[in-house]
Amino acid sequence: MDDRLLIEQSAQSNTNAFRLLVLRYQRMIFSYLRNFLLPMQVQEDLAQETFMRAYRNITDFDSEKGASFSTWLITIARNLAINEMAKMRRRKAHSAGFRDENHGRNEKSPQDILEQRRLKSRIHDAISRLPEKFHTAVVLSYFDELSLEEIAEIENCPVGTVKSRVFRGKQILRQILERENVL
Repeated sequence: MDDRLLIEQSAQSNTNAFRLLVLRYQRMIFSYLRNFLLPMQVQEDLAQETFMRAYRNITDFDSEKGASFSTWLITIARNLAINEMAKMRRRKAHSAGFRDENHGRNEKSPQDILEQRRLKSRIHDAISRLPEKFHTAVVLSYFDELSLEEIAEIENCPVGTVKSRVFRGKQILRQILERENVL
């Protein structure tokens, strides 16, 4: 079955049709949410909430506007993730001693795997500190491998703006990584 038929049936409260859409797109949504570097339980909750909101609002989806169902789902997941990250930042700002004093220190390790994990963690940390509009553009472009046109659709902005955000996001990321002696 194609998406259009499943969406029409879902709009008529056919839960089995919507279940097929969930099965078709759950991997994509989990993969997308993973890039926000949220705890696994939070990612799972956001994925579930994404599909719940999609089901409740399926009648609002209009394929005639040119958006694909996957783009619509990613937009819902993106908004939920951004809201969750804002909540986490507020909680973090209110809690003293959130990070332990050894966090971020380079411990010498003979094992390359540990060093590689540490580097990856620092890069992900730097990505999470990018301003939101650059963070989203970089994550969608490099981790989710979406086209500039798809990102523009999700972000509701021109393709040129997306190009600029990806470029500027990479510049800021490089500055962060150089400042922390990661590069």
